[in-house]
Amino acid sequence: MKDMRHVDVDEILDALGSRGKYQILMYFLTTLNTVTEAFFSLNIIFIGQANPHKCAPPPDLPVNRSDDVFGKCSILSQNQTTVSSCIYGYQYEYPTDFSIVSDFDLVCDQAALADLSQTMLNVGMAIGASTLTLASDKYGRKPVSVLSHLACLAIGICASFAPNYTVFMVMRFLSGIVQQGSFLCAFTYAIELFPKEKRKYCGFYGSLMWGFACMLIAPIAFLTRMYSWRIVYRTLASVSLYSLIQYWVTDESIRWLVANNRLEETVTVVKKAARMNGVNINEILKLIYQNELLPVDTDKPTDKLLAATLDTGEEEEKQMEVLDAGLETQAVHIEKYTLLDIFKNRRAAITLILIWFAWFTNSLTYYGIFLISSSLAGNVYLNFFLNALVEVPSSFIYWFTIDRFGRKKMAIFFHGVAAFGLIVATILRMYDDNEAVSISATIFSLIGKLGITGSFNVVFVYTPEIFPTNVRNITIGTASTAARIGGMLAPFSNYLAASVPWAPGAIFGSSCLIVSITILYLPETMGKEVPQTMEDLNKLNDK
Repeated sequence: MKDMRHVDVDEILDALGSRGKYQILMYFLTTLNTVTEAFFSLNIIFIGQANPHKCAPPPDLPVNRSDDVFGKCSILSQNQTTVSSCIYGYQYEYPTDFSIVSDFDLVCDQAALADLSQTMLNVGMAIGASTLTLASDKYGRKPVSVLSHLACLAIGICASFAPNYTVFMVMRFLSGIVQQGSFLCAFTYAIELFPKEKRKYCGFYGSLMWGFACMLIAPIAFLTRMYSWRIVYRTLASVSLYSLIQYWVTDESIRWLVANNRLEETVTVVKKAARMNGVNINEILKLIYQNELLPVDTDKPTDKLLAATLDTGEEEEKQMEVLDAGLETQAVHIEKYTLLDIFKNRRAAITLILIWFAWFTNSLTYYGIFLISSSLAGNVYLNFFLNALVEVPSSFIYWFTIDRFGRKKMAIFFHGVAAFGLIVATILRMYDDNEAVSISATIFSLIGKLGITGSFNVVFVYTPEIFPTNVRNITIGTASTAARIGGMLAPFSNYLAASVPWAPGAIFGSSCLIVSITILYLPETMGKEVPQTMEDLNKLNDK
């Protein structure tokens, strides 16, 4: 096994052409996983819509009970002295299969169960983020991403046929697990496609793709609104049909292959990329087969031929025949890390904890604002679309600033904007006694939404740039787990706002303010190669 620890992956990626056809194609195919993540994460807003209802009368209603009052959750007798529950079931304004709420009778004392299904999705996400990302670091980005994506499709179809609420809950939980395997592995792969100076593209196009996917949900749900929620769910799940061909059209991450000493597979992928980009493969092979790895001995015929091949640029097939024919391999020690290795390093441990808190705050704030805004009066499809549309400006702000001011400064800036907007909106709502104040509060809330969306874009790129390759996905996974905990708590913002209107904004704003302060402790990663080893991480933290 050749020792590839000293191979500069960024040099290979630059030599391939940092924005070549290969990278663009692989990145586009990878971002399709983002659409799956958005569709599965947010479809509950449409399949779980409220269906106006009241208690159903008995099938053979007696004449003397025709004056009974059938309320939403109780029946009041005609003399208005006796109250009973909806013992005969419920009557809904729309067909019962309009949403899971009416299909499974998730109303009255069972109303909380509709939100619980979203909580179970987040519980699954937390488990998937902390387990499947670990598998990705060990077995590779491609197999875990493809298998998880296939599972998304299978579970999504099964959920649409759920005969009862219990089965639906189990499917939501399993869906959350595999979503993270599909999405986080794909995102890590996207980051690893580009050298350091081009990594901002991932955050920008990734955020635009997320916003586009969110906006796309609304028209699809609107066009299928006259059908059962099962048809809506099945239609949204069909985006994962791409997983059926994903294995044959995507490759393994070059950076992961190098970090795990997969020489033969590295050369295979690099040859494919060079061919697509129209790049001379011999120049790239020089970067892979360094002198430290393959010292040229002019007394050995095979090494003479290798040297001649590298110098004269003969066809790559001849070169690979030489390499396979007579070059001896030597066993090397591959450095494997676990999460425990990070906690053995005090500075790295504190860095990871601060990253966890940032992801927790971002998810709590982002989804908290999202869920509150989606419950506003008006057309739910239009409200949802506009709420997704507001994310576009933050993506462009991110694009023009992330490589000019750096990850650290922009993370502080976006969290600061979110804190400012939400705190001011909270103060205004405490004195919401006229229309002008109400409009102003809404504007500042949108500023807060813009800030938290931008901060999500930054931390998605910032986090994988901080930690070494062999623990990169598990650190992203545990950060996503922290985010899932925030997502589990986010639905409670509706209940809190009902009793204390200013409380959610105060919590969100103060949390964002704390994050903007703690990020001062983290290292800057702009313009620096992502760490391959723990030594690289220590050097990054020392700068």
